[in-house]
Amino acid sequence: GITIKASAVTVFHDHVMTGGDGKPETFMLNFIDTPGHVDFHYEVQRALQACEGALLVVDATQGVQAQTVANAYAALEAGLEIIPVINKIDLPGARPVEVAEEIEQVLGFPAEDAIFVSAKTGVGIDELISALCDKLPTPKGKPDQPPRALIFDSLYDDYRGVIVYVRVIDGELFKGQKIHLMGTDKTYQITDLGKLMPRPKQVEKIGTGEVGYLVAAIKDLHDVRVGD
Repeated sequence: GITIKASAVTVFHDHVMTGGDGKPETFMLNFIDTPGHVDFHYEVQRALQACEGALLVVDATQGVQAQTVANAYAALEAGLEIIPVINKIDLPGARPVEVAEEIEQVLGFPAEDAIFVSAKTGVGIDELISALCDKLPTPKGKPDQPPRALIFDSLYDDYRGVIVYVRVIDGELFKGQKIHLMGTDKTYQITDLGKLMPRPKQVEKIGTGEVGYLVAAIKDLHDVRVGD
């Protein structure tokens, strides 16, 4: 199935930094999953605006596809650090080494930088998460500034109204806070904040650089603009 909606998950991971003092540090990793399909290029671009880095996932049997190239260029334009990942290496027809060379020829990422994984069996996932912690920069936002956040997705819930997925750029969001949507020039009060970890969990605040969702008694999806 195709992931049509982007989704955001927060996980914590203990990692010993390469070249560090050997003590594990706890990292908060905020993942945004976007559709890879070429028809959803706008959604991909909005999600890229909310990130510091990207995993470019290529199928070990199918190799580099047209949308792989389009999404890689979009991520480069957004100034992201890119980690090439070759998935499905457990399949009988997998040719990971050839696909890594293909990534180098078509996109210019060194073949030895590609990480071979199987999301199904879990092979290579530890190495991949370590690479995220080592290679991706920390968010650039300013925690002491007034709050600013980027809307990268929204969906409608019959009971709670519009659920808005946001990436906090500066400051922090907290329950009871008033927010102003610039795109529609409307003001709302936050009634509920949460994160997917990966199940929904209510939180009191969402800090600088973090992703999560908010509910603010917004009745109509048209009142929320992705990219606002």
